[in-house]
Amino acid sequence: MPIVGAGVGRLPIAGLSLAMILLIRAETGSFAVAGLVEAAFAIAGAFSFPIQGRLVDRVGQTRVLLPLAILNPLALIAIVVAADSGAPPVALAALGAVCGAAVPALSPCMRTLWATLVGDPQLRQSAFAFDAAMLEVSFVVGPLLTAVLVSLGSPGTAVIVNGGFAAAGTLVFALSRASRSWRGEPSNLGWAGPLRSPAILALVFVELAFGAAIGSMEISTTALATGFGAAAFAGVLISVQGAASMVGGLWYGSRVHAKPAAERYPRLCLLIALGFAPLLLTSTKANSVVLLILSGFAFAPAGAVLYTLIDEVAPPGTATESSTWMITAIVAGLAAGNAIAGALVSGGHPHRGYAFAVAAAAAAWVIALWSRSRLRLAAHAA
Repeated sequence: MPIVGAGVGRLPIAGLSLAMILLIRAETGSFAVAGLVEAAFAIAGAFSFPIQGRLVDRVGQTRVLLPLAILNPLALIAIVVAADSGAPPVALAALGAVCGAAVPALSPCMRTLWATLVGDPQLRQSAFAFDAAMLEVSFVVGPLLTAVLVSLGSPGTAVIVNGGFAAAGTLVFALSRASRSWRGEPSNLGWAGPLRSPAILALVFVELAFGAAIGSMEISTTALATGFGAAAFAGVLISVQGAASMVGGLWYGSRVHAKPAAERYPRLCLLIALGFAPLLLTSTKANSVVLLILSGFAFAPAGAVLYTLIDEVAPPGTATESSTWMITAIVAGLAAGNAIAGALVSGGHPHRGYAFAVAAAAAAWVIALWSRSRLRLAAHAA
């Protein structure tokens, strides 16, 4: 049941942001206001997740997730009504922040729950790979579902239906026996929590760099598709990349890995950086599809090993919070990557943005490689 709940509840991860942008753009006529609301949504969510994670580690999953399963759809309905009523941008941004803060931290909760559901460490690595692959389904199906809902109904309908999926999935997950019985351990790390761990901090910096790479890649891909005269083609390119990641995750999870996670992680980070490099050669729709597919295969495997590392090195009592900090780092990196790539691709130069994506991914690999020994020591000490 928790797996089903997480699958349904995470469907809006990619689709909801798109639906909200389309809603605000349709009602205000301004991409600037839509961007403001989306930024408020993302930033509030990035700050909310570690708070949720710490609460989950203290009082359990169900007591944190159930109130959010109710608050989140109510906030989404409120922003749809406010947008339809012509609310000013400041009010829409404030509601966007409430919507972002109320997004339930389902992914971190699912990842910490795997340790309870799967006792064998080798099988748990396969479970993490499966989870990473299933998360990619959200990035393939979510935007397509939103596009269908917008075409058949309206952006407001898409926002509310996405909120319904999130609420229903969260309720199923939080009310499952596994989630209700999950409990964290006591922690006395102070206000900094798991960030006092050098190993967790190193992983945060790796994810920050990867977030910048992905953010730059997304903007560059949109600019590339626009240059082809078909801006909507960017959605196809990002979807096929997500599908490739899902396939890579399922393949990786089906194999037995003798090397420890601390050794495998830098190698997978390098594969991501190498996969980004051929994007500099994109020139047609056909070769862009092929190169985006190649760039995506290592995403989910790297995510699976990241979850394994967190499981191994997170200080006692911080399993969920440690995972949420990775999401916060990625969101911060995405924002930086979007901003930098936006300036680089201006005037029709998508390959400049791709070059920055390659550089940021290479930086993530260097940080992972430099941190290998401390990750290994932290895993052995756990």
